[in-house]
Amino acid sequence: MTIPIANLYYLLCYAWRHVREADIVRREELAGLDGTHHLLGKVLAEGTFRLIRGGIDRGYREIREDLAGIRGKLSVGETAKRALRARGRAACEFEELSHDVLHNRILRSTLSALLKLPDLDPDRVRPDIRTAYRKLEGISLVRLERRLFPRVQLDRNRHLYRFLMSICELIHDCLIVEERSGTARFRDLRKDEYRMWLLFQDFVIELYRREQGDYRVNRRGRGIRWNDEGTREDQRRMIPRMEADVVLESQHRRIVLDTKYYRQALSNHHGVRKLHSGHLYQLLAYLRNREATSEPGPRHEGILLYPVVNEPLKVDVRLEGFSIRARGIDLGRDWRRIHADMLALLDD
Repeated sequence: MTIPIANLYYLLCYAWRHVREADIVRREELAGLDGTHHLLGKVLAEGTFRLIRGGIDRGYREIREDLAGIRGKLSVGETAKRALRARGRAACEFEELSHDVLHNRILRSTLSALLKLPDLDPDRVRPDIRTAYRKLEGISLVRLERRLFPRVQLDRNRHLYRFLMSICELIHDCLIVEERSGTARFRDLRKDEYRMWLLFQDFVIELYRREQGDYRVNRRGRGIRWNDEGTREDQRRMIPRMEADVVLESQHRRIVLDTKYYRQALSNHHGVRKLHSGHLYQLLAYLRNREATSEPGPRHEGILLYPVVNEPLKVDVRLEGFSIRARGIDLGRDWRRIHADMLALLDD
């Protein structure tokens, strides 16, 4: 399936909890662009321009320098070791407020890395990235490594910075630079089924968390207890954790929703299209065990949710007394239709 670039952008904004940053680029600005590197480059450049207009972040940077006077903390050992007093100088350690902090270094270094892509759109993306890079002059470049990103410390009010750091991290993960030649190529995120499944999953959770008020949304990480009555306590630790993607609960309904990301939502068995058996078994296990271990309430329902492009999917079955629906959300449609379809799924 090929998801339009503009829709991929909105998936990212929801999945990362940065919906209000979605206006960094307008939908019409992405028309005609194809390839996630064009999208991410455009967003990163426009986001940088917005940061600069509001004033880029500063932070205290530790500096060690030999000075004629004393500033900050005097390093007595270093001064004596290098015989600096004979030259009228002293080794000092002090902090200085500077724009040259880690998150700005990551931002400028990512812009620099994107400029190495030979197929970057020459008219609508490359000039913006080059301009953004130049406007951050004076900020040091760093070798981008995954270990750098967790070191960035941003408070809750730095929403735009947090969003741009997520963009930088995704670019780093998808960018492949040849060490010898220095040339770069970009892996299209949309071709990585595992990463797209995680993205789709987080998008579904966050959209339901934000856009409806009828259901409580239990995010991923809230496990389902096994109906393990009769198992010895010392053996329970051998049972693997069971975890659904999302559980939606209201006074009248309890829905266990499991997201899948497959190019073909239905399997082909001797020319007959069927639901994937493994997906049904998994969802049925969730329903059985949650029904058995939860407080009394409405009987659980199940939804298997697939992203599809131009391929309708609507299957309704009852298994062991549970209502199970398989549905497809067409990610090739206009974003407003996707939004409406997701909310309508709960009323189906």
